[in-house]
Amino acid sequence: MDPCALLTSAQVRELGAAPGRSSANDDGPGSRACIWSNFPSRPDSDWSANTILNHGAEYYLASTTGAQIVQVAGFPGVQTASDLQDPSKQCVLMLDVAPGQTLQATYQNSHGDYPGINHQVACQLASKAAELMVANLRNLVH
Repeated sequence: MDPCALLTSAQVRELGAAPGRSSANDDGPGSRACIWSNFPSRPDSDWSANTILNHGAEYYLASTTGAQIVQVAGFPGVQTASDLQDPSKQCVLMLDVAPGQTLQATYQNSHGDYPGINHQVACQLASKAAELMVANLRNLVH
């Protein structure tokens, strides 16, 4: 599945981003990624989707940045942050969408210029995009 198909053109415009572009993903064979960005606009916002086909969301409970069990659009998952960026400017959601398969939805505000940005706000923005992605995923597989 092409993760760039997980958001429609209308949904991408609603987020205020440009069309998605495929991105490198090293999460195992068959895993793919897509990034939607509003660059060069400010505040800067980036959303991404990664399809991970070699393990479930529980793998991320051991995150070095902390992990919280969540549910998004009826799917169980893990909410965490990347250890490569400031957690107060981003959020990573790992959703169990099938046995041993994860949809990773992220939001990042690299410059920290989104009004009121903190990890909780970033997770709300990631969750909003993830809900859209999951709804579209359901339509794509049925």
